[in-house]
Amino acid sequence: MAMTDQPWSNVEPLPRLNGDLVPVLESVRTLQRAWKAVVASNDPGFREARRRSLRRHAIETGIIERLYDVDWGVTEALVAEGLTADAAARVPDGVISEDVLEIIRSQYDALEFLAEAAREGRDVSVSLIKELHVALTRRQATYTATGPTGLVFQATLHHGQWKTQANHVTRPDGSRLEYTPPEHVASQMDELVLLYRETEGEDPLVRAAWLHHRFVRIHPFEDGNGRVARCLTLLTLLKCDLAPLVVDRRERDRYLRCLDSANEGDLRPLARFFAELEIVALRSELERPPVDVSTAEPAVGALAVLGAGIDRLRVLRAESGASERAARVADLAAAVQERVDAWMTEMAARFGEMLQEVDAQAKATVQSAAPPDDRARFWRWQVVQAARSADFFANMRDGVWWTRLRLAALGQELRYLVFLQKVGQGETGVLALTVYAEMPSRDAEEGARQSADPVVVSTPTETVTWSYTEAPDADWPGTVDVLETTLAAALHKFSSTLG
Repeated sequence: MAMTDQPWSNVEPLPRLNGDLVPVLESVRTLQRAWKAVVASNDPGFREARRRSLRRHAIETGIIERLYDVDWGVTEALVAEGLTADAAARVPDGVISEDVLEIIRSQYDALEFLAEAAREGRDVSVSLIKELHVALTRRQATYTATGPTGLVFQATLHHGQWKTQANHVTRPDGSRLEYTPPEHVASQMDELVLLYRETEGEDPLVRAAWLHHRFVRIHPFEDGNGRVARCLTLLTLLKCDLAPLVVDRRERDRYLRCLDSANEGDLRPLARFFAELEIVALRSELERPPVDVSTAEPAVGALAVLGAGIDRLRVLRAESGASERAARVADLAAAVQERVDAWMTEMAARFGEMLQEVDAQAKATVQSAAPPDDRARFWRWQVVQAARSADFFANMRDGVWWTRLRLAALGQELRYLVFLQKVGQGETGVLALTVYAEMPSRDAEEGARQSADPVVVSTPTETVTWSYTEAPDADWPGTVDVLETTLAAALHKFSSTLG
């Protein structure tokens, strides 16, 4: 996308967006209803899932800003176990400095403050924005600044205070994006809050996208603006009983592209991006963590732990409407798989013809399976990895609906797998499509079990989610987009090895 220099501009009201957002926004509302039917705010599992979401946000928000870096394995440990050095140390080669941990903890505390503000009904205001900045940056004493001569230095960060120096950014294509000059920040922030409150009746994700972008365009603080903007997005969503979405490192490039589209006058990509991340967040919170063995009475030990687990499983299976949700999600999965199979079969025919131009023995085949077929339990490791990458729990109790496209040419093989799997423990009534592609290793020893190298695994937004109340073609264009994007990435890796 060719971009032009953007001088600073006054805050403008939320524009009218066209209907191409309707399917994804409706999917959010449908999933939210399913989420409410399964998750109760006083449920311990829900509270732990929410804490994990906030921990992930606290870690990733600083990584997005290049404030620090944290290994992915360490991140997963901190999310699962808590923001402690001990949690990081349990990861092989897991290292994180105490300074970085302190920054992350302060960001987590700011998110807890935000959640409490939402529970109290506090709305966006200038005073709340300044409080958020103080909370988010309290462990950050300086920021990287550039002087008039181009000299880069560490400047003192003034917490909760508007900037006093003009700032701008030079984008990758060389175009210049100017932020609001210091002398106009106070009036523009007042206008931002006023216009935001006038959008009360709009979809919360559209409101959140507009607020996020317009705040970033003002850039009222010396540093920490992105972190504050993402917090304001969460406040908007939490007040509307939605889950806290997370922009993680894997989504950074798309996030920045969406912001640039908004800078050029099109807010729709950012609104869609937030909607897709909200689907990921709701889906993730449907996971209920296993029984915490640390709470078992020492005197009864293992029996108490097993008994608690069985009691919990009994409750999950007896939940109101569980049988209906299970039946309807199975019908939904079968209908979606039928469409996926047809799409994959058509692609296989095309790929086969193309590959036979360079290898007469080349093959392109499609195979699938579904519960209760025993083959539905194939690919277990790949299913779990795809779900984990997309940040949810893979329910493997009855197996999954899978479709495999296999390409073989010139001694190389690609396996592109599409999974339809239930989300969460119990019968949540939520179904997710994920993707995993792998290439068998050429250098495995003869007679040894063949290993395979992953080449594509779904990111959180490279998925599709349905509630059991939705039609299989609720957002079929979005499904095809995920399939085409991930298959293209897999084919790029595969074709580069041919020859």
